[in-house]
Amino acid sequence: MARWLFRWVRLLFAVAVVSVLVTGQPRADSLDLSPNLPSHQPVGTRIVWTASATAPATSKYQFSIAHETGDYVIVRDFQDVNAFSWTPLDEGVFSIRVVARAGLTRVERVAPFTIVSRTTGSRAVVTTTSHPLVALYNVPPCSEGKRVFVELAEEASFSWTRTSTKDCVADRSLSFYVAGMRPQQTYWMRHAVTEGFVTLRSQVTQFTTGSSPITMPGMEVLDPPDLETSSREAVVLHAVLDAARPTSNFPIATDLAGRLIWYYDRLAVRGTFAYVTRPVPGGSMLMLAACCNGRDHVLVEIDLAGNTIRQTPMSRINEQLRARGDEAVRALHHDAVRFPNGQTLVLGMLERSGVLPDQPMLADMVIALDANLQVAWTWNAFDHLDTSRAAVLNENCLAAYGAACAASSPFAHDWLHSNSLAYAPADGNLIISMRHQDWIVKVDYRDGMGSGDVIWRLGQDGDFTVVSQDPHPWFSHQHDASYINPTTIAVYDNGNTRCANAEGSCNSRGQVYALDEARGIATLRVNADLGVYSDRLGSAQQLSNGNFAFGSGSVEARFSDLTELGAGSGATFGLRAGIAAYRTLRLRSMYEY
Repeated sequence: MARWLFRWVRLLFAVAVVSVLVTGQPRADSLDLSPNLPSHQPVGTRIVWTASATAPATSKYQFSIAHETGDYVIVRDFQDVNAFSWTPLDEGVFSIRVVARAGLTRVERVAPFTIVSRTTGSRAVVTTTSHPLVALYNVPPCSEGKRVFVELAEEASFSWTRTSTKDCVADRSLSFYVAGMRPQQTYWMRHAVTEGFVTLRSQVTQFTTGSSPITMPGMEVLDPPDLETSSREAVVLHAVLDAARPTSNFPIATDLAGRLIWYYDRLAVRGTFAYVTRPVPGGSMLMLAACCNGRDHVLVEIDLAGNTIRQTPMSRINEQLRARGDEAVRALHHDAVRFPNGQTLVLGMLERSGVLPDQPMLADMVIALDANLQVAWTWNAFDHLDTSRAAVLNENCLAAYGAACAASSPFAHDWLHSNSLAYAPADGNLIISMRHQDWIVKVDYRDGMGSGDVIWRLGQDGDFTVVSQDPHPWFSHQHDASYINPTTIAVYDNGNTRCANAEGSCNSRGQVYALDEARGIATLRVNADLGVYSDRLGSAQQLSNGNFAFGSGSVEARFSDLTELGAGSGATFGLRAGIAAYRTLRLRSMYEY
């Protein structure tokens, strides 16, 4: 009773304070908020909310949602878009809030909306979604203290995979997106309820997927899986980024045979391009996209059905940066990643004039956003690194970004070109891969409470002595540096600097360094010639069986290769896609990275 009373009091209060929020025209009654469907829709229904205001054309809108007595969560931060699509998976009563802002004028409206279960009895309900390869599985209520997940198997295969797990809620159904299925195939699904060591499974339900509307790039298995291949990471996520091949420029996932099991229709994001940066445990993905005729960039989180969960534009991030006394950024680029503390870190492009005599200089800012996508911590490279150390190969913005260059001049010096962010599990700090410095830099982040001081620089002319028999041990123009354990880093060595001075053929490498940070010693444990040269793009990771997977993202500017290396650094699996990919990652499932 108290929960219901609190909810209605909050709704009444929100409506009552509308006029208090207004510091000028329009009046409180000049803002309406309406859905395209009536209340009491079943879970998984796409509902479009539209705000109608008589405010000036410069109005910006922020949409937030609260579930029952929970806090409001921003799903679309201030932007000149007056509508958003909402596809809830939880049942219950929600409060939908819009704030319209024009100059100093701020108007708010709140509307209630009820979402109901698809189940009516004790059996699960499986339905199609707007994504032909994704099903919606609605589990009937289960007792508090228990947990539930959904299992999936191709018909009659008895090889089950599973979704992430959710906690049971009394008198509430739970819904899951089930993904990882091939087009036009029949699958078995069932749910499992666990309590302690006891697991009870439901009856099996059949589901047949639809056909895929996208054009798949060509796939070729270069090295078939063998006994040393990691079978646990059976999903390959191709973070496709290839503007030269627009008909296939979609993020996709395949099995190890290169068969399509998931895709994202990037055209659903209002922009000229969109690419996946990282999966998020539990079944969502982070993306960066350019939008609004190139006037803005957006950070987007999507679910497996391709629905936008939430997003924030660069323009809104810049408002907050200026309010903090920070510089604004010109682009969001290369990486966005969810850290263990719940913050989402993203790279932004900075530009300063006067550092160089003839051209502006570009640098990078690390922006940490809290759980509500609000700026919580920043790191400005101009404040912490020596600008006299130029880009190693003297790249400019045009050479590095082409038509996507966001600088004021295409000839701006691209000093750092940072391309990955990763968490340091031993101390809560972060490492940044700086491609044009041929460095990996560790920064004092301390879970968002750090000073931003540079702790060390790994690479040529950095703070470590390398232990290796290779005459050219250090990585250069690298990608995707990350800790695989508290003292060891894996990285994709593109090798641009090394290969620029090489005689004869020169290939990219997969590398693993064991670090003694206290003594400044880096021991090169893995230094594998990958057999191809990728001058840009790439990924590196360790698999559950101890093998390593390296993604060569741009081979001959038209392929992306995934290579798994087993004991002795010999190839135990290889897959080639006929399109460039920013990263090619092995996943345990669509829910687990």
